[in-house]
Amino acid sequence: MRKTRKPISRLEKNRRLVARGLWVILIVELIFVALLAGYFYYVLPKSKPKQVPNVVSIKEHVNRAIKTGKIISEEPVGVFSADAVQRLVVQTNKRFDSPITTEVTKQTFVFNSSDGQSDNVPIYARVYVPAGTNKKPVLAFAPGTTGVGDSCSASLEDPAKKDWGNYDSLLMAYASQGYVVVAIDYEGMRDANRLHHYMVGELAGKAVLDSIRSLKNLALSKDQIDDTKVFSAGYSEGGHGAYWADQIKDDYAPEINLKAAIGFGPVTSVEETLDDATNGANINWFGPLIVASYGDWYKAAYPVDKILLPKWAKTYQTASQAICLDMFNKTWPNNIGDNRSNQVYTPEFIKVAKKLNIAADAAYAGLSADLAKNIVGSKKTDRPKLINHGIHDDVILLSQSQHGLERMCVSGNAVTFKKYDTSPYAIQDYNQSGKVDHYQVMNASFKDTISWMQNILSSQPVSNNCK
Repeated sequence: MRKTRKPISRLEKNRRLVARGLWVILIVELIFVALLAGYFYYVLPKSKPKQVPNVVSIKEHVNRAIKTGKIISEEPVGVFSADAVQRLVVQTNKRFDSPITTEVTKQTFVFNSSDGQSDNVPIYARVYVPAGTNKKPVLAFAPGTTGVGDSCSASLEDPAKKDWGNYDSLLMAYASQGYVVVAIDYEGMRDANRLHHYMVGELAGKAVLDSIRSLKNLALSKDQIDDTKVFSAGYSEGGHGAYWADQIKDDYAPEINLKAAIGFGPVTSVEETLDDATNGANINWFGPLIVASYGDWYKAAYPVDKILLPKWAKTYQTASQAICLDMFNKTWPNNIGDNRSNQVYTPEFIKVAKKLNIAADAAYAGLSADLAKNIVGSKKTDRPKLINHGIHDDVILLSQSQHGLERMCVSGNAVTFKKYDTSPYAIQDYNQSGKVDHYQVMNASFKDTISWMQNILSSQPVSNNCK
């Protein structure tokens, strides 16, 4: 018997119609997606994937952008035998007993630096290259004050006639221990077209960094340096420059692998150095040099007659350019014993300077603001710092390095602070006591500084007075 089909209800018919419709919509959507994918794959042009530059390409890009540190001129080289190096070193350190076994080649040359407006600022420098085919660490050195006139340039020093520090002797000591040493004159020195802008931190820091760059371009040194092992260092004014090189390196010279910065009796605050002229420091000449330098660089009209006594207010600009370090204390009254700052500075300036706060008087607000632009220690960098200071320093007072240490620590830096009282290496004809003063700190700290740098290079811990 034939089985009859049960009639479909209207509700079931509607349900089936909806299901068929959904299936049709799904199939149409799949076809559309397939057509769209085919369009993008076969019709539209294919763009290359964005490539992330590797380390080499970044370095190449940085190097293409470098415009400074190029060699402008070179003087003939001089070769010093190991015995000649020994004789030169003992001129400033009669008890030098570190081994000297290799000859050192010295050359004076000129490279270009920047002042922020021009990349054609010529800088004189001297390089000391120890013999040997091995790659050597670099010590970029900035000297202490020799004067601001062109004739006072450190590269022109003749210690037998005018001794401004005998930097050849001091720097040969480091070269004798295997360092390629490059020592700068400053911006504006031996340059008839511009003044030397004394104690302008950014200019000195750029000159130090560009001296490091120049070693890669100088035939004598380019194959001798290990550019992964670089230090900046300086004495007095030069310590200020060495620390400024550290402060601006990441922006100005990111390609330089600076390991650390070192100061010997360093200026860390230009204002405090000026103030200390009224607090017993033997540095009465500092104010006239600063007023002349900063007035020109910052285009400022400082109230000179409220800073310097009439005699010096009239002559400070010409006197600053005319004499070098050996004549400073014969021109400006020596500030020892009876504190003769009152023979150079006005009573109103002395009143606020003795309190280390010249900004307290509105008349000096502009000068104070420009001095503050050149402070050291207010910026954190990842590189350790070394401060070497003589306890008997009467030029850059020990208190200044203590204040500099405090600023560096507050900013998050790591600092080794070494104070020297007496040292056998400080004994000289004029200083038989062995007390470590401003000048003697370089000799007294020599071995400690070499050890400190070697620890940095071998990734060994160094003391941190900020902890």
